[in-house]
Amino acid sequence: MSLQWIEQPIAGLALGQGIDLPGQAARCRAAWISTRQGDAPLLLVALLWARQCADVVQVLEEQLDALFADFLCTPQGWSDTQAARQVLSALNLRLFRQRQAHASPAELSAGLLLVQAGEVHFLQAGNIGLLRYQQGVLQSLVGRAEQYLGVQAELALVQHHLPSEAGTALLLGPQQLFEVADLQAFRSACTDLPGNAVSAALSPLLQAPGAAVLLLPEALPAAMSHGDWQPLPCVAQARVGMRLDGWLLRAECPYGPAGRVFQACAEDGREALLWLAATEADEAFWQREWVLRRSSLAALPQVVSPRQPRRFSYLLLEPPAPDMCSLSEWRSARGNLDAATLLPLLGQLIDAVRALQRRGMQGLWLSPRQILLNEQGRLLLLPELAAILPGVPRQLLPAEALPLAPEMRAAQAVDGRADQFAVAALAYWLLCGQWPEAARAAVNGGSRYVPLARLLETVPQGWDGVLARALAPQAGRRYEALSELQFNLQQLFEQAAGARRATGWLGRWRRLWRRR
Repeated sequence: MSLQWIEQPIAGLALGQGIDLPGQAARCRAAWISTRQGDAPLLLVALLWARQCADVVQVLEEQLDALFADFLCTPQGWSDTQAARQVLSALNLRLFRQRQAHASPAELSAGLLLVQAGEVHFLQAGNIGLLRYQQGVLQSLVGRAEQYLGVQAELALVQHHLPSEAGTALLLGPQQLFEVADLQAFRSACTDLPGNAVSAALSPLLQAPGAAVLLLPEALPAAMSHGDWQPLPCVAQARVGMRLDGWLLRAECPYGPAGRVFQACAEDGREALLWLAATEADEAFWQREWVLRRSSLAALPQVVSPRQPRRFSYLLLEPPAPDMCSLSEWRSARGNLDAATLLPLLGQLIDAVRALQRRGMQGLWLSPRQILLNEQGRLLLLPELAAILPGVPRQLLPAEALPLAPEMRAAQAVDGRADQFAVAALAYWLLCGQWPEAARAAVNGGSRYVPLARLLETVPQGWDGVLARALAPQAGRRYEALSELQFNLQQLFEQAAGARRATGWLGRWRRLWRRR
């Protein structure tokens, strides 16, 4: 998608800002966007209002930059209203995380107008209101003061479809502006308002704190024309010192796909993990990004919103903690894990996989280079390739990938049980240092499970049976859900630990009894 800012008033549209107060301000922007293939260009208007915010104007400008840049990178399979909802949802989740981390974000409210081919949609989050003038009557869509962004993890959003009729005028602004404005004078100004006089009608409202947008849908000029949509190209040979859309590649990371993950720094000082795509940014690329954007789990990375449209296919993530390293490196330094060390790691990994599954991402390649750990055992999964993604055909994974379920190598039907197989294969590898036969790239249909009891001295009783079932070459013989695998391993471990404690106390009691 491409974007053209509307920086000067045009026929049928005027926008502006009023007075800024300490810690309180509002800003608005509008742009023509060429969107979904074959659809008419979209006029996107956004108004943000913030209170109790330090550096309020800078914050609003940055949030508007990110909002429009995020909208441009939504999947082509989404409608424009769905894309706008998801962009606001991602912003809400980002502010909620900041609030949970005691960063005390501002009270931010947002209102979006989407105008396309005569249709108008109003998306309302927080204390942004809309006045609709039609045939001498003002209809008010009142904002909600207590539902500003970031209050809760789920976005509190109201969406309105506004029929476009002759003589309609729409006024967008903070609800508090409407409470002090002379609405009778505004109604009179709208009585016979030509499209080229919207700025004059808006000016009196800008004498108060806030910002406002006045829109006459039928008076808008013809939208600009654009060429065919083209996917963002990949970067063939990235190197340290290269700049991409203002991001400086500072160092290559020792985890993730080799040559594609870098520590990066933006011109404004922000730091991020810049993950280059192996191919152009197709629909699967954007679907993967938005699966991550909609997750709040600590074991999955947070997506960083760019503040300008991307020209290449890459993903920006919050940098992992400096003490994190790949699971491959972490295991090499420790050797085989015991059951007590494995279970907490496995629990975090299963939580991350299940969160991705709930968003429609299944058949993951759980590469040890893309699973990070630190000394305290905190896990972070950096997912990329998956067989199943929302809204796209079945994806092919590299034949040499480890671990993969047999059905994924054979291009058979795939569901969540393929992820169960991969998690179990990782557990097996962490315990003994070998991949199970069924997970290897070159394997025939007669692969057999080699019991851990043959390779290790201490394995909780029953674990071989649980892992053998989860690693069955036929998906139908595995557990129905990942939670069953986790529950059975945990239960057997606790039973074995209880038996050891009982045996230990019994032995001590017998020794004491003999001394008497």
